[in-house]
Amino acid sequence: MKIEAIVTDMDGTLLKRSGGEDHIGERTRRTLIAAQESGIRLILASGRPYGRLMRYAEALRMAEHGGWLIEVNGTALYDLAGRHREVLAQLYRSEIKELYTMLVKLEYEVCAYQDSALWSHIPKRLLAAKRAYKQAHGLPQDCPLTAGAFALVSDNRSGYPAQHEAQCWEDLPEQMNKLCVADSEERIASAMEMLDTHFHGRFWWGRTSANWLEIMPLHVNKAEGLKQTAARMGIDPSKIMAFGDGENDIGMLTLCGYGYAMGNALDSVKKVAYDVCVSNEEEGVAQIVEQVLRGKEL
Repeated sequence: MKIEAIVTDMDGTLLKRSGGEDHIGERTRRTLIAAQESGIRLILASGRPYGRLMRYAEALRMAEHGGWLIEVNGTALYDLAGRHREVLAQLYRSEIKELYTMLVKLEYEVCAYQDSALWSHIPKRLLAAKRAYKQAHGLPQDCPLTAGAFALVSDNRSGYPAQHEAQCWEDLPEQMNKLCVADSEERIASAMEMLDTHFHGRFWWGRTSANWLEIMPLHVNKAEGLKQTAARMGIDPSKIMAFGDGENDIGMLTLCGYGYAMGNALDSVKKVAYDVCVSNEEEGVAQIVEQVLRGKEL
């Protein structure tokens, strides 16, 4: 079957973390540009907002080839050629009042995100470990202690220049893109059990790494975002190849004709994938797309 589009997650999938900064490997960049030049459309699907995706889209020359962005796990779509952005859904403060209150009470680190701003609660029990991590990894003195999906402390001020404390739900703005929880693998599992007990059927949630849980409006996810994007592009999902590593990628991988889990993906993702490729650090996306360009049967 001819592949008409490729959709890929970013963190842990397309991006390499070696060298201290997230980046697209040169082999992957060349391969995806070649794929677009052959007529295959490219879609980036991420938990990031468009402001944190644009430099990668530019490096891949997506605008000139009719590429799209699926932002914040499907809360918004961005047509790069037409420079048109459509916000599909967001969380409201009133919706997450119970969530935020319960998570703070249970001493989880909680972050609420807008496009270029975040609000966070960091429990006292984590402060000493975070300060030690910050010093051990040579992070700037003024770096906030907020976690990231793959780090106990992550300096993400370039993507979220406005950062605030939110000790309770009243400190949050009226609208947010997503709510995230950071903790140990065991406590993240406990948080998911708690969510299923108290909020089943009200929100969507899933891990993007063993230590990072994302909570979204119930019907907002990458799969739904991809359905709408594919319809706008006039492409059947069965002719799309997908790549991902986190639980927020599962629906997208199973929707597409060829859904690949990265070698570094969570086991729950590998179980549902069409196949597993090598890790993001080994440029697994490039390896599979090169096979497509050579005409190899998948």
